[in-house]
Amino acid sequence: MKNLLKQITAFIFLFIGFTPVFFTLFFLIKQKTIRHAMKEKLEQKLLHNISVAEAKVVWVKYKKEIQIDGKMFDIKSFREENGQYHFTGLFDDDETALNNYFEKNTEKKNERSNRLLASLFQLLQSVYPGDSIDTIMQEDNSLVYCCLVLSNIQSPIKNILTPPPQA
Repeated sequence: MKNLLKQITAFIFLFIGFTPVFFTLFFLIKQKTIRHAMKEKLEQKLLHNISVAEAKVVWVKYKKEIQIDGKMFDIKSFREENGQYHFTGLFDDDETALNNYFEKNTEKKNERSNRLLASLFQLLQSVYPGDSIDTIMQEDNSLVYCCLVLSNIQSPIKNILTPPPQA
């Protein structure tokens, strides 16, 4: 029974640990499928012609994709003249939505993980979380633990008493 509980606990921690990897893999696979579909659309649909100043061009994938005002634009062809780029291609609404979703979720996860890390470090510095004497209530009704008293911690180095040297 204990072995099964240890395996379940290990699986849960592994799953939590690999969640960012799964999220990244999902994003990359979705991005690849969108880019493949856009290549097909570049061959079949009516293309847009746009002109952008050289200083305002943000290359996402050099000679293949740019970002204009937060929107992705897939390039079939382009030319540069007099400090202006002239692009022919299609706006990629699917990839724009995917990038916005990724950025929004990444910000939320960073906020949550920062709060969790702050709570964890505060808990690690506490003395005895179960002791009501050592805790203080904050204005928002959350517990704040008193700092760790270093004199109460045993030293990992053992003192070995030796007699003084004799001459």
